[in-house]
Formats: sequence, C-alpha cells, structure tokens
Amino acid sequence: MSLFRKFVHQKIFNERGVTLVELIVAVGIFLAIILPLSSIYISGISLYDRTRIETDLQNETDFILSNILNTVQDASYFELPNDSFDPTRHNTLVAIFKNSLAGKSLLPPEDEGKSRDGLITYDLKLAYDTETKKQQSMLKRTFYQFPQLSSGDSQSNPNITNDSNNVWKTFKHDEGYVVGGLFTVTEHNDKLTIYLVVAPKGKSGTIRNGQKAEFTDLNDVLHELNRLQTERKSLASSDNEPLHFIRFVKTEFAVNNMKNG
Repeated sequence: MSLFRKFVHQKIFNERGVTLVELIVAVGIFLAIILPLSSIYISGISLYDRTRIETDLQNETDFILSNILNTVQDASYFELPNDSFDPTRHNTLVAIFKNSLAGKSLLPPEDEGKSRDGLITYDLKLAYDTETKKQQSMLKRTFYQFPQLSSGDSQSNPNITNDSNNVWKTFKHDEGYVVGGLFTVTEHNDKLTIYLVVAPKGKSGTIRNGQKAEFTDLNDVLHELNRLQTERKSLASSDNEPLHFIRFVKTEFAVNNMKNG
C-alpha cells in the first residue's frame, strides 16, 4: 500500500479524526491551489467579454459605414447642407473628435467649420402622369442624419417641409449603440470624409478596467473622454492605454455624384 493510500486509510478509519493544525494546513494548501486558478479564470472571462464588445463595436462601425456608402452611391447626386441640422449636436461631435484620446489630428482645425452632421441625397425618377399622359421627372430629396443627441431632440428641421418630396431619415444602425458622425468634402468635391464615433448604449454606468462601458448619449461619451483625459495627465503609465468601449473611425472614399452649385 502506498504511503498516500495508507495515510488516507488511517484518517478515514481513525476515530481520532484530524487535528486543528492538520485542518488549517489542508485549507491552506487548497487555497494556495484554487486562488491562482480563480484569478486566471476571472481574468480570462473579463478579457473574453472585453474582446467581444470590441469586436461588436467594429462590426457595428463597418455596418454603418457600408450603409452610408450605399446611400451616397445609390443617389442621383448628394450634397452637404449649408449648415448643420443640429448645431448643438455638431458642437458636441466636434469636441469629441478633437479630444486627444480620439486620436491626434483626427479632426483637423481646417475641417471643423466646414464639417456637417448629415447629408442630403437627391433621387431623380420618371413617373407617368395619368392626366397629361406623359412621363414627368420627380425629384425626391432625403435628409440623412445620425440619431438625435438625446431623447428630447427633434429629428427634423422646422424650416423644411416634411412631405413625399422632402423626407427625413436616420442612418441605419443598431439601437443598442450611441452613434454620431460628421462629414466633410474636399475642395474639388471628389472625396467624402466621414468621422464616426460608436459606443455601447446603456444606463448601468458600469466601469471596466477603469473605463466606462456603457453610455446614454453623445454628451455622456464626451464626459467620459474628458474624465479619462484629465485622469491620464497625472498617470503617465496609462497614457497609451487604448479605449476599449468607444470606437473612432475616420475614412474617406471617392465620389463622382456630388452636387455642384
């Protein structure tokens, strides 16, 4: 009989039981084994959850960009509005993209004034007029914008009539995300640049790895960026820590249907 089996046999059939010292030693050995394993397990779960959120953010960003690209390419022509649809939202987005945590020079100073928070598409179609019995051209104008800054904001402009020829729409996106963006065009109207921010939407205010993981709106995103920026000024070791729950994208693509004049 091996020494281990002999030891177990003695303890089981020995009515004396175990002493307090033996019990403490056994518990200590158990904790010495289980605690490191628990720490590794918890860290693995946290890393998996964070990676999943980051992957979902990237997928949602790609979906929104694809939708914008299709919207522009499918239109007869498009243009940026003379002024932003919502000045308050525009100012909030400019502040977000100018924050150093969004990336150095993400929104150049020269693009701030000419950036817009939406765009306008024009669709020219032929329709048969039953009265004149002739084909007539119909021009439909659609105003595209991102979701409102907060639940109380309007998704339309009171100066523009909302009818069959003037329609307001929101870019397609998952309602589980806070989304905002700005547009600029080059001097020759041959390239459209999109600045996009996407973050998980929620009211829990959960903090993970020192960063807020859910946001109620764009103002909440800006507040978190300012908080982290202030905090990191005194913590040089975390200066390069990436943002795990806020995704920024700047992309441009060539266009040939920009409205001139």
